[in-house]
Amino acid sequence: MLGVYADLPWSYAAGAGIALAAAHQLRGARADAAGTCDEPETRAGRAAEAVPGRAPRVAGATGGRHFALAMAYSVLVFVPTSVFVAAAYPQWATLQYRGHVSHGFLTALAAGEVALTAAGFLVTRGLLVAGRIRWATCQVILACLLLCLAVVHGPDGGGWKRFLSTDRADHRAFPPFLNVGDLGPIAAHAGGFLTSGLAAALYATGALALGSLGLVMCVLHQFGLTDAGADGPGPLRAGLVAAFIGGGTAVVAVLTSALVDGLGWVVLAAVAPVLWVAVAARGAFASAVAADLALPAEQDA
Repeated sequence: MLGVYADLPWSYAAGAGIALAAAHQLRGARADAAGTCDEPETRAGRAAEAVPGRAPRVAGATGGRHFALAMAYSVLVFVPTSVFVAAAYPQWATLQYRGHVSHGFLTALAAGEVALTAAGFLVTRGLLVAGRIRWATCQVILACLLLCLAVVHGPDGGGWKRFLSTDRADHRAFPPFLNVGDLGPIAAHAGGFLTSGLAAALYATGALALGSLGLVMCVLHQFGLTDAGADGPGPLRAGLVAAFIGGGTAVVAVLTSALVDGLGWVVLAAVAPVLWVAVAARGAFASAVAADLALPAEQDA
C-alpha cells in the first residue's frame, strides 16, 4: 500500500519476516529431518536431549504449513490491498510515471508480489535451517531498507515528493525546496496529502496489511519461544524491535538518498562497506536483533 516500487520489497520482507518469526520451528527442522530414518525411540531420545533454544516439536515444520501461512497472507491480504490501491490511484501508485494501469499490469504486479513473498520465505527458511541466523535476519532488514529507499529516493531522487503528491498535477505543484523558508509550503502540501481521500485509503489498507502481518509474526514468534523453552521478549518488546528496524532503515535511506543526490550513485561504493560493518558483520545490528528476539543460536552442531 506504499505504491508499486515499495510494495515489491515489502512483499519480500513479509515472506522473510514470517519465516524469521518461525525461526525456532524452522531451525529445529534440520535435526528432525536428520532423524527421519532413525527408530522412534532414537528420535524420542534426541528430542529429550534437545539443545536449549531449539524447538523440540518440529514435526511438519518442513512440510509447508509456515510457507502456506506466508502465501495465505500474500494472496488474501497483501496482494488485494496493493492491487486495490494501484487500480484506484494509478498515478500515485506508480509515482506519477503512469496515467493508468492495465489489467495486465495489475496481474503482473500481483504475480510479482506473490513470487517475492515466496522467495523471501524460502531464502530465509534455507538460511535458518543452515544455521545462518544473522543472514536470515538481514533478509528482513535489507528488504526494509529497499522499501524505504523506494519511498524516499525513488527512481529519480525525488521519491518523497512523488510519494506526497496525489497525482501528476499535484506533483507539478510541489513547492521547490531551496531554503529553510520553503519548509512551510512543503509542510502545507504534505498536510494536504495526509488529509486526502488517498491517504484515508492508505491508512485503511496499511492498517489491514501491517496489522495482520504483525499478528502472524507475533503468534509464530511467541509459539516458537514456548516450544523451544527459550526466554525471549514478549509481544510488546518484539514489536518495539520491529519498530526500531523500521525507523533505523528509514534513517539510513534518508542519509543514503542525500549522499546520492549530492555525490551521485558512485557513493554507493562507499556506503555498501559501511552497511556491511553496521548491519551484516558478525556482532553488528543483525546479530543484535537476533539476540533481542531470542532467535536460535548461529550455526550450532
